[in-house]
Amino acid sequence: MKSKGLISISEKEFHDHIYSRKFLLFLSIIIIVTIIGMATGSVEYNKQIEQYNENLHQADEYSDYMPGWYKPSVMTIFNGVGILLASLGAILGIAMGFDLITKEKESKSLKILLSHPIYRDEVINGKAAGGIMALLLALAITFVVSLGVMLIFGIVPSGEELIYILLFGAAAFLMIFSYFAISMFMSTVAEDSGNALVYTLIVFVFLSSLMPVFVWSSTMDLVIGEPPEYPEELIREMDEIKLGMASSVAVSDSGGVTEAEIYDPFEDNEVWQKYMDDMEEYWNRRQMISGFVNLISPTNNFQNVVNSLTFPDLAYTSSSFIRGPMERPGEAGVSDVLSNLLWNFVALAAIPAVFFGAAYVRFMRLDVR
Repeated sequence: MKSKGLISISEKEFHDHIYSRKFLLFLSIIIIVTIIGMATGSVEYNKQIEQYNENLHQADEYSDYMPGWYKPSVMTIFNGVGILLASLGAILGIAMGFDLITKEKESKSLKILLSHPIYRDEVINGKAAGGIMALLLALAITFVVSLGVMLIFGIVPSGEELIYILLFGAAAFLMIFSYFAISMFMSTVAEDSGNALVYTLIVFVFLSSLMPVFVWSSTMDLVIGEPPEYPEELIREMDEIKLGMASSVAVSDSGGVTEAEIYDPFEDNEVWQKYMDDMEEYWNRRQMISGFVNLISPTNNFQNVVNSLTFPDLAYTSSSFIRGPMERPGEAGVSDVLSNLLWNFVALAAIPAVFFGAAYVRFMRLDVR
């Protein structure tokens, strides 16, 4: 049966990965870094909780409103781990995928493998499935260790925080799988493992380091131009208004000063309204471009997810100002966080799907001699 070949190849690839030196080396490094990061973050989190409780006792009449905005979340512990995982996890995905096909071509075993009664799609799908299972195992071990460190420090996440931790894990897996899929595609394109690794590293540097430069202020100015200039007409009008207000202040016989008329000098001013419309259009266009660039960079996208999960109230508040007046200022529920991160997860899932699809098509057309 066709599924037997797929299962056999998946199991073989899974065992090859988990017993390989490079997998065990990177997993060990990730676990060590995770333990150190979680321990440091847990100590800092406990200090923040103590400070927060102390502030509650000293709060004034605004205590029912303000403290809830800044209540520490256990996700602050994962923030530092996420920064390290963005680089180490990506390298792990690259290390597991760059020679999946090229090593078979270099050892001539691919020709022998395809000479057996086995379908090509079973080979490529089995290799991908084996890599995915190995990545899931690595992340599962890492998160068990993370939760263990938290419990050692007496930190028990709430139900909502557990959901955030699962979202963190899902984003981390998709980010690592993205680079695994990219390296797997390069392995089908390149003639040998060395070239496949070089091609993959070029893509990795471009997505993780060069693309973020594109959203820097100076670079964006070159692409979409500088923001609209403040109209000189409004500057002159403002100067005239200041002079008029200064001369209109009346001094009474007793030496008192009457209150000058207060009004909006730019109300119903067409030049001012056009300037504000142009500024809004400019910043919307700038935000759209920078958002798109961050979405197609798995590492940047992952960092955005981590930041949103670490400070969900702040992320919800910021997006609420864009959407309109807030009914619940600063209070972000799970549904609010999910809606804010929808496109981040769509992009994180789309990138590996595109590269795996390309690897699949390339492998199916590969000339094996």
